[in-house]
Amino acid sequence: MLGLGEGAAGKFVSQRTQEQVRRVTVILTALLVAIFVSIPVYVMIAIAFQPSVTTFRGGQVNLLFDSFTFDNFVLLFTETGTPRYLFNSFVVTASSTLLATALSVAAGYGLTRFEFRGKTMAARAVLFAYMFSPIVLAIPLYVIFFSLGMLDSYFALTLALTGISAPFGIWLMWQYFQTVPIALEESAWIRGASRTRTLWEVVLPVARPGTIATAIFSFSVAWNDFTMARVVMSQQEMYPITVGASLFLDRVSIGWSETMAAAVLMSLPPFAIALFLQNYLLQGFNVGGLE
Repeated sequence: MLGLGEGAAGKFVSQRTQEQVRRVTVILTALLVAIFVSIPVYVMIAIAFQPSVTTFRGGQVNLLFDSFTFDNFVLLFTETGTPRYLFNSFVVTASSTLLATALSVAAGYGLTRFEFRGKTMAARAVLFAYMFSPIVLAIPLYVIFFSLGMLDSYFALTLALTGISAPFGIWLMWQYFQTVPIALEESAWIRGASRTRTLWEVVLPVARPGTIATAIFSFSVAWNDFTMARVVMSQQEMYPITVGASLFLDRVSIGWSETMAAAVLMSLPPFAIALFLQNYLLQGFNVGGLE
């Protein structure tokens, strides 16, 4: 009996036809994924930028744009604590991103360039720490912050979020710094540059994609966090936008239109970062891709 394996299939179907089939399959798969991802985004935008009376007219949800308004956003900024929530999110996210990125760069460089006992084990332990779910760390961190009197503070939430994102960032920079030739640093040392200056002016520019990828990852962890903020913060005026927006559903005066408007506001910073820094992100996660 004739076996129709890959070799046999090649006898009946030309190589060009096989490539076309693969290409069509990839395009159709990408199209289905794009539709699946785009539908919730469209629903969010359609509800956010229409008046509530238009969206829910006749007891049904109208997702076709009959009218366009910013009233839902105006209500958010005038009738709710959204400005304060956004301010809290930006403060905590910026602080956590800077701290986690700095720790990742320093630790990753140290693991790559310095020799000490247990270095490989330490690097693996750092990555292993990232495998713990934030909810597992929430109660221990709450006890620690409560004992130190640090609850309801930006500093406590910044430390908590840094503890979540830094392990993966350290591992990523450790891998990335291994692709940076040591000869570049040796050349700078011969010319009299210190190790700090070499790191700042030689190594970091080469490792910029990895550093930016680490910063983007840290940003996404901090900006999208809900668990740690809900545990560490108990005062409503200290909530970030992720926690603050969840309170809108309990208010009679705030409906789905205003809630979707808050979701649009939360989506803008990640969207902007993904749009303008996507090349760095792809290069950063493509560890070993430097030539």
